[in-house]
Amino acid sequence: MSLFDSNPKRIGLLADSHGDLKSTEESIRVLRERGVDGMIHLGDFSDSMRTDTLGAIVDMLEANGILAVMGNNDFMVGNTLAEMAAHNGDPDRSRLAAFIKSVPMTRVLQDLCFAHSLPFEMFKSCYEPIDNGSTERAQSLFRETSHRILFCGHSHFPVLFRLRGGRVSRENVLPDRRISLDPSDRYIVVVGAVEEGECALYDLESSSYERIRIF
Repeated sequence: MSLFDSNPKRIGLLADSHGDLKSTEESIRVLRERGVDGMIHLGDFSDSMRTDTLGAIVDMLEANGILAVMGNNDFMVGNTLAEMAAHNGDPDRSRLAAFIKSVPMTRVLQDLCFAHSLPFEMFKSCYEPIDNGSTERAQSLFRETSHRILFCGHSHFPVLFRLRGGRVSRENVLPDRRISLDPSDRYIVVVGAVEEGECALYDLESSSYERIRIF
């Protein structure tokens, strides 16, 4: 049974591992200790420049029941693997290419959306960053979507956009401090990169978010 088939209360969030096995393993351990009901990887679990760890990363995701969404690196690596497997019939490359192909662009749970960057079902959505240091892209994204909270990666820097009373603010997220996300507001939360020692936790019952430093 996957996370979305159950009734999760605490969701662990990972993003941008970029093939870093040690940091991914440590993030999973820390989130398990925090009592999460399941975990979602927000894309770029692989790295187009470090494909040697892809098999181990995929095994780690599958062994821990971690759902994933497509990142830009995953998209590129998947296409390359599919082409190589088609030429030489390598079963391991075929397996990994099939895994990446099965990963969706977005996942939705109640009023929450999980994506690598933009929450749309097209490959370019995982390339365009939301955070460019201003609120401009976030403002338009709030108009284009209806999710109460979008959790995403890609930009690596942990930041939160809040829509309240028609105005959008960009707020830094300090580590190891629980933030209450007001049910009457809307949010875009950029989770920090696993390869830089970051993961996060969202508690559905209290609607609270916590940035976690793993090292």
